[in-house]
Amino acid sequence: MSFVRRIQQDKYDVYDKEDVHARLHFFKNLQTITNAIHSTSNIEQIMLDLSQSICELFDCERLTLYSVNYKKNAIESKVKTGLTSFKDFALPISEKSIAGFVAMSKQSVNISNVYDEAELKKFSPKLEFLRRVDQRTGFRTKHMLVGPLIHEQSNELLGVLQLINNRNDCQFPPLLEEGFKYLRNTLAVAFAQRLMSPQVIHTKFDSLIKSSILSIPELGLAARAARRKGVDVEEILIDEFEVSPADIGNSLATFFECDYQPYKADRQRPEALKNFKRAYVEDHHWLILEENADSLIVMTTDPERVMASRIVHSLFPIAKIQYCVTTQKEFRQTVDQFFGDAENVTAITEQNAQDAIDTVSAAEKALLAQVTETIQEAFAKSHPEFQIDVRSREDKTVSRMHKDGSVQRIAGQVIVDFHVDFLDTGMNTAA
Repeated sequence: MSFVRRIQQDKYDVYDKEDVHARLHFFKNLQTITNAIHSTSNIEQIMLDLSQSICELFDCERLTLYSVNYKKNAIESKVKTGLTSFKDFALPISEKSIAGFVAMSKQSVNISNVYDEAELKKFSPKLEFLRRVDQRTGFRTKHMLVGPLIHEQSNELLGVLQLINNRNDCQFPPLLEEGFKYLRNTLAVAFAQRLMSPQVIHTKFDSLIKSSILSIPELGLAARAARRKGVDVEEILIDEFEVSPADIGNSLATFFECDYQPYKADRQRPEALKNFKRAYVEDHHWLILEENADSLIVMTTDPERVMASRIVHSLFPIAKIQYCVTTQKEFRQTVDQFFGDAENVTAITEQNAQDAIDTVSAAEKALLAQVTETIQEAFAKSHPEFQIDVRSREDKTVSRMHKDGSVQRIAGQVIVDFHVDFLDTGMNTAA
C-alpha cells in the first residue's frame, strides 16, 4: 500500500470508515455553497438565502452568523435561523457566552451538552451558557459547533459562526468539523474583502446599518414589507423591527446633514403658523417650528426637497432659515399638536365646506331668478320671440392661492345663454 493511500486510509478510520461516496457528496455540496458566498459582496443576504441549505448539509437545527461590531467589543447576529424576531442581538466578547468566548479566544469549540458545566469548564473556568434564551423561546439547545472567522493576514477577528443541535442527537462528528472549518475560512475571506471594498449605501438609513442597529438584509425585509402593506419604511422599522424614532431621526440627520428634532409635548404653536392651513402642511411636509426676530426654524421630513422648492424663502425672503429633520411619525404628532386632532379638524372642515356650498347654491338660485325676470321684462316690451336658457355649472371652480399656502376655492359658475329674434326688424341678437 502506498504512503498516500495509507494516509487516506487513516483518515477514513478516523471518520469511522465514512463512506467515500458520502464524503465526496458532502464536499461537493459544500463547494456549491462556498462558490455562492464568493460570488457576492452581500454576505448577510447570501447567508440568509443559504441558511437552510447549510443546516441541511451539516445536519443541524439552527445556525447563527455574527460579525464584530465597530467598537470591537461585541459580536452581533447578522443571520439567524429559528428565531422569529427581526431584531439583531449582541453578545459581549467575553466568557459570559459560548459564542463570546469563541470570539475572545479565537478557538473553535465542539460541545456535546451545553448544560454540562463540567464540559464547559474544560474550555474555560468562567465559560457560561446563556440559558435565558432557551427559557424565553422554549427551544432546547444541546450541541454546539462554534468557530471564529479570522482574517488570514492580520489574524483579526471578523465574526463567529455557530451551528446548533446535531439532528442525530450527538456531538458534531469530525467530518462536519472539517467542513465547518472550510466554510469558516470561506466566510472570513468574504468578510475581509468586504472590509477592503465596503459596500456603498446611499439611503436615509445608512447610519442604522453602520452603527449595527439594522443589517442590510433587515433593511431589505423592511422595504419589501412596506411596499406590500402600502406604508412608509419608517413605520415598519418602528413597529416590526423595534427601531426607535430617535435612532431613525439621527440617521436622517446624518443623511441630510442637519439637526434632528424629535416631537416634544410642551411645544407652543408659533405665531407665524396662524395663517397656515393643516392640509397644506400635511401635503408639503414642512412647518415652522420656531420663530425669532429675524430667523425661522423649519421642521420637515425631507429638507432637500423643501430647500430645492424655495417656497419657504419665497414666503419669508428676509428671514434666516434653519432646517431640521424629523421622522414621519413625529411630524404627524407635531401637526396634531399645532392644528388639533386630525379627525376633529376633518369633520369641521367638511361641515364648513358643505355650508359654503349651500350658501353658493342659494345665491345662484336667487341670481338666476333675477336674471330670468329681468330679461323677460326687458324683451316683453318689444314683443320679440326669444329663448332663454339659464343653468348653473357646479363642476367649475375658481381657486385662489394665498401667500401662506392656503387655498380658497369658490365653487359653481353661472352661465346665462339667451337668443332673441326681433321679428319686426329682421335683426337677430345673441349674447
